[in-house]
Amino acid sequence: MDLWAALFHTAVAVLITAAGFAVGRVLKFLLARGLGRLGFNDWFRNLNIGRALLRSGYTAGEFFGSVAAWLIYIASILIAVAYLAYSAGNMDVYNWVMYVLVVYLFGFVKFFIISIIGFILVDGFVEYIYKGAFSETRLAIGPVAEYIRIILYLVVITFALEQGGISVATLTAMLTPITWGLVAALIATAVLEALKKK
Repeated sequence: MDLWAALFHTAVAVLITAAGFAVGRVLKFLLARGLGRLGFNDWFRNLNIGRALLRSGYTAGEFFGSVAAWLIYIASILIAVAYLAYSAGNMDVYNWVMYVLVVYLFGFVKFFIISIIGFILVDGFVEYIYKGAFSETRLAIGPVAEYIRIILYLVVITFALEQGGISVATLTAMLTPITWGLVAALIATAVLEALKKK
């Protein structure tokens, strides 16, 4: 590859990266403004995950906008590197970068989407348990509902990792005793509350 060809391909790679950063910034702005105007931020604030985001200093729109922007930034950099490797005839680097792009980056996108949807469903289910409880039994149901929330969070994370292409065999082995421990604590709490009523 001569000097002019190398400069041309480098300029194209820089343009790809710059375009990715421009698109990422625009998408971040649109998501932050759009979700805020649609009332998504207010709705998301009622969920446990939404309150956790607020404590970290992000609204839902800002958080999702930042995640989407960073995914585009990373994808544009990987595409630029793959283009340079392909132009230079280095197929090993090209294949490795494309593998990272398709498997890991896309796997993270699947993991993120499944996790967020799963957390929303879990929070909605637990809030339903709270709302269905009578006022005098709400204190007793509180620990039970939170244990259920933790167990379901673990299930969602495990499922999301598996769908994202990450082996969860070791994680499953680690989470199994934790889950049984939470179940035992749940049963112990219910028994203690029953004994207190007598």
